[in-house]
Amino acid sequence: MKIIISELPLSPWWWQGVPAYDDNPAMQAGTIPNQSVVVSERNMLITILKELDVDIFESPFPKKLDDKYLQHDFIYIRDQFITDQNGNAVILQFRNPKRKVEQQYIVPILETLGLSIMFLPEKSGLFAEGGEFYFCKEDNILFSGLSRNSRSGAEAVAASLNVKELILLDSNVYHLDVYFSPVFDQNGAICALICCLAELAKNSIKDLYSFANKKNIPILDIPIEDGIGTKKKPGSLAANALPLPGTIISPSAFSNPHIDRKLEGLGIEHIVSPLSQYALSGGAVHCCTNEL
Repeated sequence: MKIIISELPLSPWWWQGVPAYDDNPAMQAGTIPNQSVVVSERNMLITILKELDVDIFESPFPKKLDDKYLQHDFIYIRDQFITDQNGNAVILQFRNPKRKVEQQYIVPILETLGLSIMFLPEKSGLFAEGGEFYFCKEDNILFSGLSRNSRSGAEAVAASLNVKELILLDSNVYHLDVYFSPVFDQNGAICALICCLAELAKNSIKDLYSFANKKNIPILDIPIEDGIGTKKKPGSLAANALPLPGTIISPSAFSNPHIDRKLEGLGIEHIVSPLSQYALSGGAVHCCTNEL
């Protein structure tokens, strides 16, 4: 497997303070990340991935974004595109207008890697952001949130990836990956689902259990504090995980030790790679990685 991770900008990340987006309560507005910790935590994640024999491509941070735009969301390289992990990439359509500029800078990077580029149609109301998706290649299944994604955007991505099944999960949380993650067995097939069910609409809870029962896999319910948390008390973002065959990497331990016992029983290694400074703006392991 090959994974892309963005290099850090030359100027300090969020050095003027983390901004606040209306739909992202996890952003700790005004906080300035500890830059040395940003570097060390990022390096630790890369080291862990390399030890798992993952091929890492460190993408250059676009100089024009660094010079002109001070928000540096490009680090969350998950959001600009999604691939079928077979040479084809789909450039997504941000709902958040402050991030639309990132789309034009990811394309030449992906082209240098030899990926075939597809674009979503520019239609009114069509939105899709990478943090709202988990593509499960072995099962050819796509999970999509419906907060920053629109239904039409999720369906367009599913069609572009030619997936077998699209599972839509409705929530008010900005991105799917801060309250949900699939878990893969040694062969890369889905063997469990981690989810903060309290964040889901009732119809989506029903749909998720219907899927899990059909696959005969467990749903591991986690509390809100293992995800986004609340405005008064941000969560650990433990749910924001990168699932790999037989392994799941998250930025924090789950608050309930039962989750790790269940994962161990499924033959899954849970690795914690802290990303405390990324969490200040509502992102973690899944956000800053992307499968190629």
